[in-house]
Amino acid sequence: MADLTGADIENINEVWSKIYANPEESGRTVVISLFLTYPQTKIYFKNLKNISTLQEMQDNAGIRAHGKRVMGALNHVIENLKDWDAVCSALSHLAKRHQDVHKVEVNNFELLFLVIISVFKEALGSGFTPEQRARHYGNFHSSAFFLPVWLLII
Repeated sequence: MADLTGADIENINEVWSKIYANPEESGRTVVISLFLTYPQTKIYFKNLKNISTLQEMQDNAGIRAHGKRVMGALNHVIENLKDWDAVCSALSHLAKRHQDVHKVEVNNFELLFLVIISVFKEALGSGFTPEQRARHYGNFHSSAFFLPVWLLII
């Protein structure tokens, strides 16, 4: 069972609703930030490996589409935070597919989470307080984003 409190879930949903208001743009920002912060992650995207400039990334339909998928997957998890079995099922499927089909190393889930938090901070400014980051999203991170790691290790 998750260590998320009712207050955690409420706060996560409140912050998420602001980010998810424009999933395509937010997702594009997350993927671009992932590539700029951790350029080694581009190796998992065969059609995107040779894209190097910020402008190329911003104009790329593949990045926009993948970002939208990332946001959709996160939205599914966040919508189901009160149903931990649904969260585990979704993350298990996602983790296994990324490991088996896309050959993504498990540590990339952690990199993605760090980028997402950074994008939230930049997009929301003072609307994403240190307490929210540490407490609510810290609990979310511990509960949800370490799950794919354990699912892939066992």
